[in-house]
Formats: sequence, C-alpha cells, structure tokens
Amino acid sequence: MEIKGINNNFNPYQDAQVKAKTDAVNNVQNKKSDKLELSSAAKELQSKNVDSTKVAEIKDKVNQGYYNSDEVINKVADTILKEVAGK
Repeated sequence: MEIKGINNNFNPYQDAQVKAKTDAVNNVQNKKSDKLELSSAAKELQSKNVDSTKVAEIKDKVNQGYYNSDEVINKVADTILKEVAGK
C-alpha cells in the first residue's frame, strides 16, 4: 500500500503559469491584422499627376489650423445641413 501526502504534486501557482504561457501563445497565433485594399478608382487617381504646389498649399493650411477655424467649420456644417435638407 502506498500512501501519498495531501499535496499529490498539485501546485496551483505552477498551473497558473503554464496556463498563462499557453494563453499568450494562443493570443499570438489568433491575432488578426489590419488590411488595406485600394479600389481601382483610387489606384487610377494615385497614378495621375498632381500639382505639387496645390498639395503644398493644402498641407500648409492644415499645419496652420486653417481648417479648424470657426469660419471653415460653419461653412462645412451649413453645406451638410443643405445636403441633408435636400436644398
């Protein structure tokens, strides 16, 4: 007859460590990634020549906060309201 102690090789901390490692491996394997697809229309627009001075002008306006001004925001809001109202 063999008498084993109460412990019976049960270590909840070790079991938790093994489970955490297993979960980490599963999370890495199941991780999804984002994907970007361009439509044919976007690809066509991308291939066209763009006026670099116009692009530079727009970048400057963005950097200066022009599009965050009340004037521009109100103009955009008015245009959206007209579109929604069908005018």
